[in-house]
Amino acid sequence: MSLRNGSDPREPESAPRIVKLPRHRLRSVASTLKSLHRLPCPPPLPTHLLTVVCISDTHCTHPPIPPGNLLLHAGDLSKWGTFSEIQAQLTWLSEQPHKYKVVIAGNHDLLLDPEFKEQHPERWREAAQAASDDKHIDYIDRPAAHLDWGNVIYLQDSSVTLLFHGDRSLRIYGSPLTPRYGLSAFQHPPSKDVWTDKVPPHTDIILTHGPPRGHLDGFKKSGCAFLTQEVVRVQPCLVVCGHIHVGYGTEERVYDQVGIAYEQISGQGAGWGTLLGMAWGVTWGYLIPRSWRRSERKTTFVNAAVVEGWENHRVKNEAVVLQV
Repeated sequence: MSLRNGSDPREPESAPRIVKLPRHRLRSVASTLKSLHRLPCPPPLPTHLLTVVCISDTHCTHPPIPPGNLLLHAGDLSKWGTFSEIQAQLTWLSEQPHKYKVVIAGNHDLLLDPEFKEQHPERWREAAQAASDDKHIDYIDRPAAHLDWGNVIYLQDSSVTLLFHGDRSLRIYGSPLTPRYGLSAFQHPPSKDVWTDKVPPHTDIILTHGPPRGHLDGFKKSGCAFLTQEVVRVQPCLVVCGHIHVGYGTEERVYDQVGIAYEQISGQGAGWGTLLGMAWGVTWGYLIPRSWRRSERKTTFVNAAVVEGWENHRVKNEAVVLQV
């Protein structure tokens, strides 16, 4: 065998180059500071705790639903978005024993987005044909106005305040919006800000189909950065989403000085000046006793997608249950 330029095929290949994305060092330092931060004391828990059950992306399946005071569904009731699929899901949800059931749509739920149906009739025809061919679906074609919602509360860029025992109340804002990917319902260009000042003040729960960027939004960070900014502004106790199936899970954040600075650095393009403020906040946490600092409410993020990855018909994950 001939060798070109005297090279030896037995020599090991050179090590792969490590490519660091812009702002890698800044984000790395910010992540380290966040891990060192001593959080302030949380506020006292309410006297009457409420059990909130979260599901999303059921795609015509009927996963087991634990009992609770409030059931939240973060969209994608259906696979194809037809009347028969959505009605079957609404009937199933109405039969659940929870005091309140609150639902939003997702990008698969084409029937609930009349503007999309009008602008993309060919997509609607394809979905209707797929649903009629699906042996698991008892296909019926009717307009959305004929849906029987039962006792399900539907939110579409709107709010509701729910009253519970013990003078407890929860204000919920719901929206089906997701950044555009492919051709489906309730989507917006990723560069368009559809969230700033959208959520009313003092909202307890934000229920949205797509996740905030950087929070349970998969390896590609497919969430909406503008939604993250809105969450930081409102600081609800709970953010429930779905859409990115592999993002299933929960996480918590506290939006004190350090928490807000971290979000600004990791997703909003803030620079080294913000990092210095973050470093001072971490230092302050060690200088001042926790009991002397102002209590800060935590925000819990939930991605409640129950189906498995690309398999829209196979339930993999359990409903997420929390106490608020």
